[in-house]
Amino acid sequence: MTKLLLTPQAPPQSVGDLGNPNVGSTPGPAVLFSASSTSDDSSNGAGIEATPAPDNASALNNRPIAYREPGGDWHELGYEASDHWEGLTPELRDRLIADRTAQVSREDYSATTKGASASMITSNWTYSGSPRTYRVAGELRELAEVLAEIGR
Repeated sequence: MTKLLLTPQAPPQSVGDLGNPNVGSTPGPAVLFSASSTSDDSSNGAGIEATPAPDNASALNNRPIAYREPGGDWHELGYEASDHWEGLTPELRDRLIADRTAQVSREDYSATTKGASASMITSNWTYSGSPRTYRVAGELRELAEVLAEIGR
């Protein structure tokens, strides 16, 4: 499976995993995604990407693996945060990147968490009020903050 590196310096690049020296030395902000939409063309013998890398917006539709804040080390995301990111609609992703304090309805929360009970709170969500509204927290919020920095 192809990995995509998203940074503010360049369009998404097809790269190796965190062990790859080029990835490891990439300064933050940066996000590494596992991408199923691109593939390597093994018939050319050079491992050159057969399809063009997606733009930043379509790269966000892939599963995040790790992020790096400016001046920080790479942080590998837990499966739950990655699952929840994948469950977000593109519109909700854009809204949360634009405003990490944006409220999310119980319905959007339930859809994002694949039907999890609205009373179940994970380390990636907080809630308040009645009816409940949710906000991203933990790794999910940190990922959105790094992506906001990349988009500036």
